[in-house]
Amino acid sequence: MEVVTLNNPLSEKPAVSDEEKSRIRLAASLRQQSLKALIGIIWQLSITGLAILLSLQGQWYWWLLGQMALSIVMVQWFFLLHDFGHGSYFKSKKLNDVFGLLASVFSLLPYYPWKLVHHAHHKWTGWREFDPTIPERKFEELTPGQISLVDFCWKYWIPIFAFSYTIQTFYKLSRLRLLFPGKRNDQKMSRSIYFIALAHLSMLILLGPILYIQLWLLAFILYLTISDPMLLSQHTHLDYHDIEIEDVKPVRHIDQSFFSRSIVYPLWMEKYLLYFSNRHGLHHQFPWIPTYQLGKMENPEENRISWLEWLRIAKSMPGHLLIFRSTKHTGVKL
Repeated sequence: MEVVTLNNPLSEKPAVSDEEKSRIRLAASLRQQSLKALIGIIWQLSITGLAILLSLQGQWYWWLLGQMALSIVMVQWFFLLHDFGHGSYFKSKKLNDVFGLLASVFSLLPYYPWKLVHHAHHKWTGWREFDPTIPERKFEELTPGQISLVDFCWKYWIPIFAFSYTIQTFYKLSRLRLLFPGKRNDQKMSRSIYFIALAHLSMLILLGPILYIQLWLLAFILYLTISDPMLLSQHTHLDYHDIEIEDVKPVRHIDQSFFSRSIVYPLWMEKYLLYFSNRHGLHHQFPWIPTYQLGKMENPEENRISWLEWLRIAKSMPGHLLIFRSTKHTGVKL
């Protein structure tokens, strides 16, 4: 593990530099483009159809190729759902919502719960107590059994983290109703969950249980395996504001790179596989930029690290320390 001595940047509020002002002007110009959005959706639907077709083949090698492709496609639908939820992919709100629901069938993330939670996340990034994406359970509340389970699964690549996080954060209606009260919110959140259930029930009936399992099971496991490190790389183990000694107020978008991490991959992976979603600190600075425009800007300097380096350090740590602690507790900078 890499041990570092920290200077706390969180207590400082640097003025926006001329360079940052130039970045803000560029970001302000990077809005939706209908043609790029249309091409992106046609491409995504095409590779989804191909992955499904391959997954339904009888020969094991075509099936395996299809499952590997479908798992990547599922991750990509999550990236797109993220944009639809921001309303940043299409100019039309209706199109964003329609394709957001479609994306939820493949990513298995209910659209309206995701949308509400994620908007609150952007408002309260930097404050553990108010950010609804932060685990409710605190480090001090972990039992020895939970610590052992988290450490074992993280060490041996057993994909429980994205799955449990998704259930707790986006499917738990009792918690969601407390966070986002009101009949209209309740209806939208409930219907989003029912929509996914109905879509998969329909496929189960149409295909039958054998073909349904052939189509989804391995792809789903691979999807979760890919999602775990990607999810944990975005905000985990970063120092946040201390509610006991600091005034509580939302962090400016331009400053949210201090509380978000950008993972650097080879450019071809970022463009064609990840749709630049790995530039998470950049996204927090400029959340209106659609994925197909994000590659025109550079990552911020703060919390930027290569994917292999992040994985090396993160995998050298016990999972419970990675997830429930931060650099100020462990001295490990990621």
